[in-house]
Amino acid sequence: MTSGNDYSSLSHIFRAYDVRGVYNKEITAAVHYRIGLAFGTFLQRNQGFQTQDHFVFIAWDIRQTSSLLAQAFAAGVMSSGIHIEYSGEALQFGACMFSAWKRNAFATAYITASHLPPEWNGVKFYYGNGVGFSEEDNMKIRDIFIEGDFLQPSWTGVGQMTRLNLKNEYRDYLSTKFTLKRPLKVVVDCGNGSSCLSAPEVLKSIGLEVIPLYCEVDPAFPNRSSEPNEQTLTELSKIVIEEKADFGVGFDGDGDRAVIADNTGRVLLADITGLILAKYMLSIFPKKKRVLANVECSLALEKSLPESTIVDRIKVGHTFLTADAQEKKDTLIGIESSGHMVFPHIYLFDDAMIIPLILAEMLSTKDTGLSELVDQLPLLYKRRVAVPAPDNIKFNAITSLLQEIKASHNSVTDIDGIGISFGVESWVLIRASNTGPKIRITIEAESANQADELLVKYQKLLKDKLQEITSAME
Repeated sequence: MTSGNDYSSLSHIFRAYDVRGVYNKEITAAVHYRIGLAFGTFLQRNQGFQTQDHFVFIAWDIRQTSSLLAQAFAAGVMSSGIHIEYSGEALQFGACMFSAWKRNAFATAYITASHLPPEWNGVKFYYGNGVGFSEEDNMKIRDIFIEGDFLQPSWTGVGQMTRLNLKNEYRDYLSTKFTLKRPLKVVVDCGNGSSCLSAPEVLKSIGLEVIPLYCEVDPAFPNRSSEPNEQTLTELSKIVIEEKADFGVGFDGDGDRAVIADNTGRVLLADITGLILAKYMLSIFPKKKRVLANVECSLALEKSLPESTIVDRIKVGHTFLTADAQEKKDTLIGIESSGHMVFPHIYLFDDAMIIPLILAEMLSTKDTGLSELVDQLPLLYKRRVAVPAPDNIKFNAITSLLQEIKASHNSVTDIDGIGISFGVESWVLIRASNTGPKIRITIEAESANQADELLVKYQKLLKDKLQEITSAME
């Protein structure tokens, strides 16, 4: 894994939004101890952490290795001189973040690998206000981790641990925020992940009839992938229809994302769910006019929301979502195409638990089913492909292609990659992945033929550009 004291071979586990690796290949207890040391050192050197006034909250998900790694990570943080509050048990993501928020923690660390397979693990970092660490912050922690320049006080200065979590308070807090006007039935697919620990109980607490599916904790994720999507939620869709449920919800492995199935079993894209919730929330908070949506979200937002609404397009990534919601106080909702959502009137972190709660409250006020609300939205056709692109050239390819496209197109943005707009009819996004050797092309159009034609055209442009750069390097 490493050679002697050389940890540079592990630099790749530090990603734009978190730390991730395979257990016993890149991630071990010793590695997590060192990450904890680096994290604690970073907070004190770069973020103004005061050992006498502040503390860090640490929790973990249900993965087989998470408890072990959390203890090692906590030991590293305390070795740097920082006091911690420690959950003492596995928590759903939202319960972790709620506990830290209510306790006014300086920062939060959650041991998880989110939706990845069970052999993976890692850690996510957040500030006390719920905003995730930026890529720049994560890279600073990486550099401290590799260089080994840690703060390590004597025995009199090591941090102390207090065991505490507010799982019950989390349930009680959410139960006071939502009210049902009529009874509803929901199928809840936790995928054997961390949502098993709180989701069914929280949904019941507001009066929902809950039909549980895969709601027993199992770190092997034996029944479906921990990534919820149309392909992995087929059983959820089936049971929604059989039980005549009002909707279904499927959570990812750690519970920071949720995917909704309507009353016909149709699995909805996250931006469509977000649009429906935004429409409802505008009726509750008419003074909040801003909807944050990343550049991959559907044009249906602009087509369906009132003209007075500001659809603010931002970079892909939940860190940008939470940071922008913190800065822009008129934000109604923040929507990520991957399924992360932020509801600032509740709190700023992307707790997926809020999605089915608001949806249930909304449906309880209506005589129509969720499927009818979806059918009222504009019908648009989306295409998404990933083109292989080596890490050492993918960003150069985007930069070079951007200049060419700007010269030949009227409406081009570079918010996050290359965004090409064709009015309210269609758009193209060409964006380098932050997590792998690929460039994604996403297209949306009013007809399937138009979407297919645009995909062929821009996929060829990108492949030609990659070949040009590759040939120049040979």
